[in-house]
Order: sequence, then structure tokens, then C-alpha cells
Amino acid sequence: MKNKFLLGVLAGAVLALPSQAIYAGDKPFPTRVPVLDGSQSEGFAIGKGPTAYNSSPDGSIYKVNLRSGKGEVLVPPGPDPFDCRKLGMRVDDRTNYLFVAGCFYGNAFVFDADSGALVMEYQLNNSGEPGLVNDLTITKDAVYFTDSLRPVLYRLPLARNGGIPGVAGAATEIPLPPEFVIDPAGFISGNGIVSTPDGKTLIVGHSNLSRLYSVDTATGDVALITEGLPIFPDGLAIQGRTVYSLHPLSFLGLPDEITVIELSDDLLSGEIVGTITDPDNLDGVASGAIFGSSLYVNNARYRPDPPPSDFPFWVTRISIRP
Repeated sequence: MKNKFLLGVLAGAVLALPSQAIYAGDKPFPTRVPVLDGSQSEGFAIGKGPTAYNSSPDGSIYKVNLRSGKGEVLVPPGPDPFDCRKLGMRVDDRTNYLFVAGCFYGNAFVFDADSGALVMEYQLNNSGEPGLVNDLTITKDAVYFTDSLRPVLYRLPLARNGGIPGVAGAATEIPLPPEFVIDPAGFISGNGIVSTPDGKTLIVGHSNLSRLYSVDTATGDVALITEGLPIFPDGLAIQGRTVYSLHPLSFLGLPDEITVIELSDDLLSGEIVGTITDPDNLDGVASGAIFGSSLYVNNARYRPDPPPSDFPFWVTRISIRP
């Protein structure tokens, strides 16, 4: 867990707004949604309706209703609770498959988002080099994964209906520029990733350099979108051309920030337009997703030591209503 403390952090910026009541079908959703105690929040995804999923480096995945707060352990922890096993997650609504990044093992999992049954496991990193499969995004024809220790993205092809390959080594690599080589000081490079609605462009965060890059999915071309973000951008969320970059700064004794970036029409540049902070409800924001007019983020609550079994974790809802 100490490794994850050093390797995982993210935040984003938009107008400095406190959390506000969010409504779906005119029924209020709570600002805080509890998730599994002691299981450090890391990856986060939203599936059908208000159903959300929270992963942990210990290998567990917690399924929770964002309206009622009721939840259950969908996937139990691994044999070693301090081993890095699961990070970023997303759900493909065509198949209701939950895709999960496999951390230091260089792999990825696909689970049934209803039952938690393991559908498939893929080995993404076949290089023999150390890697850290950190986050992912799903487009209509592929799943793309970041690796925080190697200058590559992994591309796992999908059928038009969301069908997945039946071969464990089906993923290919997309090379990234030299600045994505791991820094000698040990800070991570590629981290959060999202895709534009048409799936033609990926937005990738560089944690060590505090930058966002675009990647053309057809050509593999990489371009710098913006730099000068707060330190250690972690997870990303996107709505239209607005990107939310999560910065978990609480482990430094600073308020977490969520930076809001508005992309240009050609997606080749971006402008920082604001910052969201909420010290009462944000504590190590690690990953996020949009639901209706809300941005939901989980709180990894990074600390130097692994959290005790009764240490509380939660998901925070933030209004992004225009």
C-alpha cells in the first residue's frame, strides 16, 4: 500500500464550488456515499443507473448505489491485502462488462458488473520490463490502458457490440513520446485517461510533468494539450469538451483540487477555467466519473501507512450543473 501511496494521486480544477445537492428524477442524492471501510479507494466507475464501483489496491471491488448508499463486496480482496492488484475501472454499457487495470502485474480483468464473475483476464505487458497498468477508457472499438512505468498505451480491441477477444495476449502497444519514460526519482508518468465522445481522441494525464496530452486513436499521433496543472494529476473525467483533472494533495497537507480544463474545438489545446475544492469532503481524490449533472469522485485518503480495517472511505458528489 505504501507503493500505491507514492504512485497514485489525482485531482482536477473548476470553479471553486462546495458540494451542492444533485438531483436525478427530482430525488436528491447524498453528497457522501460510504464505501468499504479499510479498503483504500482507487479506481471508480459508474454502470447502470446509479450503480457505482470502487476498486482498491488490495484487489477488492465494492458495488454501491449512489442514491441509497447500499452496497456489497462484488469481488473479494486478494490473498495479500497490501499487494497492488486493481486500480482504474470502467463499465461498457453494451455488455455490462467491468474492465479493471491490474496494477504491477501488467494485466487487466473483465468482470460481469452484476455478478462479479470473472469473464476474462488479459496480459497487457509482455515486455519483461516493470510496469504499472493504472487506468483505462473504453471507446466503441477498443479499451485503452495507461502504464505509469512504461511509455506506452495498451489497446485491447472490441467488437462492434462490445464483444471481447478470447485470447489473453490480444492487446497491442501504442508508443508514447520520450517524456513518458519513468523519471529517475521514481514518480509516475502516464496515469489518468479518458476518451472524447466520438472515441477518436484520447486524453492522457502525465503525473510527473503535470500535463495533459492528446492521442489520435487512428494514427497514434501524440500532442501536448496543456501544462502547468497542479502537481500530480491522477484520474480524469470528461463531459463533452470539459475535462476534470483530479489532484489528491491532502497527503501533502494541502486541500485537494479538481482542475477544470476546457478543450479547444480541434482538441489540440486546452484552457484551465477553474478549480473545485471542498476540504470537508475531498481527501485524496483518485478517480472520477460523470452521472447526470454530478461529478462523482472517490477518496483514496493517502497516508504513509496502510489504512486500518475500520478506516472509513467514501465517494463524494459534486455539482457541475451549469
